Amino acid sequence: MSRPGRYDSRGRKLRRPRSWAAPGALLMALVTTFVALQGYQSIPEEPRFEVSIVVEGTPEWNISQATVDAALSEPIKSHQPLQLTVTDRHLSGDELLRGQLPAHQVLLSTQLENLKTENNRVQQRFTGAALNSELVSGSDEYTDARFEISGAFRDNLGLGHGPQAVVAAAERAAIVLSTQGVQNPVYWFGAIGLCAMLTAALLYVALRYRSRWGSRHRRLTAAQRKLARVLLDLEALEATYAAAPVDSRPAGFNKNWEELQSLSLQAARSEDPLVASLFTKKGALSAHTGAQLAAFEASTRTLTQLADALLGAGSVHANLAGTGSTFDQLSRPINDAATSLLIRLEHAPGKMISGSDVQSLRDDLGELLQASALEVDSSQAVDRWRKAEKQLAKHAKALTHSLRRYPRGRIPAVAQIPAEHHQLRESLGLETAEQSSALYQLRLANALVRATLGDTLASDTRVQPELTHAMPAASTASAGRAARSSGLDEPAPRRRGLRITGAVVTLLLSMIVSGLTVGALSDKPEVSHDGSGQGVSFEVDDPAKLLDEDEVLRYMDTDFQTGASFTLAVRDAESYLDFLPLEAGRSFHQVRPRSILEAKWRLKREFMDKVNPLTGELREGEVIVPVLLADDERTVVPGVISAQVQRGDYGWGRLAAWEHGSISESKYLEMEVAGTLDDYNNALARNGYEPVNFSGAALFWMLTFLFCFTVLNLVLVVRYLLSTATRLGRFGRGARALAKAREQLEVLMLGLEDSQINAVAVLGAATHGRADEAGQRLFERALVMAWHEAQELSQLPMGERLRQSFARRVAHLERLVARLGERDQDVTHRANVLVAATRGAGGDEPVSVLLPG
Repeated sequence: MSRPGRYDSRGRKLRRPRSWAAPGALLMALVTTFVALQGYQSIPEEPRFEVSIVVEGTPEWNISQATVDAALSEPIKSHQPLQLTVTDRHLSGDELLRGQLPAHQVLLSTQLENLKTENNRVQQRFTGAALNSELVSGSDEYTDARFEISGAFRDNLGLGHGPQAVVAAAERAAIVLSTQGVQNPVYWFGAIGLCAMLTAALLYVALRYRSRWGSRHRRLTAAQRKLARVLLDLEALEATYAAAPVDSRPAGFNKNWEELQSLSLQAARSEDPLVASLFTKKGALSAHTGAQLAAFEASTRTLTQLADALLGAGSVHANLAGTGSTFDQLSRPINDAATSLLIRLEHAPGKMISGSDVQSLRDDLGELLQASALEVDSSQAVDRWRKAEKQLAKHAKALTHSLRRYPRGRIPAVAQIPAEHHQLRESLGLETAEQSSALYQLRLANALVRATLGDTLASDTRVQPELTHAMPAASTASAGRAARSSGLDEPAPRRRGLRITGAVVTLLLSMIVSGLTVGALSDKPEVSHDGSGQGVSFEVDDPAKLLDEDEVLRYMDTDFQTGASFTLAVRDAESYLDFLPLEAGRSFHQVRPRSILEAKWRLKREFMDKVNPLTGELREGEVIVPVLLADDERTVVPGVISAQVQRGDYGWGRLAAWEHGSISESKYLEMEVAGTLDDYNNALARNGYEPVNFSGAALFWMLTFLFCFTVLNLVLVVRYLLSTATRLGRFGRGARALAKAREQLEVLMLGLEDSQINAVAVLGAATHGRADEAGQRLFERALVMAWHEAQELSQLPMGERLRQSFARRVAHLERLVARLGERDQDVTHRANVLVAATRGAGGDEPVSVLLPG
């Protein structure tokens, strides 16, 4: 028997095998944390620099340094120092296309059209925005940035802005020229999710390896404890065996005694190779080691059953006081079967079983129980019990023949007689064929009555526990080998089903959370088109009284969330727009692009009470809608003049369009105005919206797996921590008492050599000697068993320590250690106390044991 702890019987250090997945999971957890921190750092910080605007020359549209500064109500923040220079000149090709701006960072031209000239020497002939090439990392990025800055300026010109158009361009420059790192959430969530997935996979492998090895180690420790208890019992069994007269020892008693000695030695010899295999990396979880462990467990179970049977039978053969408890153990299953049969027969029809037969069954059962309770000579007790059992079996067999006459359904399977019952009968010399025993006949009669009358007992509707425990030792061992020979130690189907269900529920919940998150990030703001113009008020400037306000409201299909006031300026189209000649084959007119901007600025001057004198912009909340009527009863609404600045990626469409001179014409005045107001409402709802630069579907699945594997990682970490015993055991229930008991055992074990606690050495030692030598051997064997019990308890995971059974086992270990600490000189008394104290180890029910002396 290997020394408990980390050494084998030869004193060699035993090291617990470790899975490579555990450090791998820790490394991946650190990588996941690092990637998550990098992703967190990629979140744009609050910009701390300001964008400065410098106006050169005398641009149009009321743009000057003074008006721009006045329009700049608050500083424009940027992630890097940035200056926007506004000029009234055209840009050169090197400036516009190649970003060669040695003296500027961003250069914006207020010219509306490229300069058309045949003089190739003129370099400055382009309009738009130019950037210093050092601000961007590539030609594509350069082109996108300059178009966005120029577009922000020109779109806001189309809304009637001047200085505010420059401010909008500066704001856009601060956004597109941000120096932040990768901000695509799909990239970061994908990287974190992948790392989390790898962490979960490695953690699962590590947890599975640890749990499988821990399960095998606990099974080995429990089997070692049983073997140690049998070795302790050998000393008591020798005394019991010697106390029984030779002529009173049945052949079965001698056979079981010899089998116990042989199996004990075989189990002790197979223990060290099994321990060595379990503590090697290669063989710890192999199928061969699993088969060895299952065989070792089956051997210790058989040894425990043999030892209990021999102790009980030996107390009878040695005529010890209290032998009635042995017969009680033998009679208990017979009494249970007979009682169940009597209850069933009470529900039988009157002519099915006569009352005399039922009474005879009761009398025979009473005779058997009385024989179990008598304190007489062992040979007389065994003979009396044999006769009573034979009479009861004969009567039960007659009942079965009588019951077979009646029609019945399918006969339930008759549970096999337990191996412990067989061994105890054999040790007492009560060998008999299984089908001739009273227990079998009574169980068969129960099955026949149940098949005839149906389920009459409450226990009939439940799974019978005795069907499980009734398997003989051979079948139990074979079942154990079949279940564990592969070495996989798979969880029970029910637990596996719960795990799969939990994983599916976690995945579904992650999908729901991800869907809500992606929806909140990527949904475009929308305006309902089921409205009727609620929240709109008009100020109509229509000298000819051609516009009907009620008709405008009737044609509107949106509602304004907050009150909105519109100034509807009805004017003559030819007076405000410069129409181009209608080309042949075209049904719609075009105007000179610049005339659209000039018409809007002309209308602003007509409503000076609505204009800020410092900037030339409309006051906050003001909106002027130019409604231009042509001579042929056509209505032209060339956008709106708004105090609102267009921001974000969403364009305002025809509300700000002017560059190509295209106009929308309609013969329905009120309908055209209503459509313009609906478009303006939609534009306000989407103003400032920046489209996401990622795929919604990709982000959804990335978030789903991220959330799912995060939860799984948390569960696996908690399970991994709960599976640890040596590090977290100090915090469990009864941990202090267990630690104290282990310290006392270590003190008691000081001075014992390896050979004294090795099972093979113990079995090979001389069994005869003085009383104090026998007492020392008994002490050493009890000490080894107590140490194995302490080892088994210390290896239990945290989850097992929280159960009440753990506290009971610790309390039992404390009592056993206290008994070992007593230096009693009376060997007989000490033997009784120690053997009795070992009963109940491992959570078993304590039983009384009597030794001769």
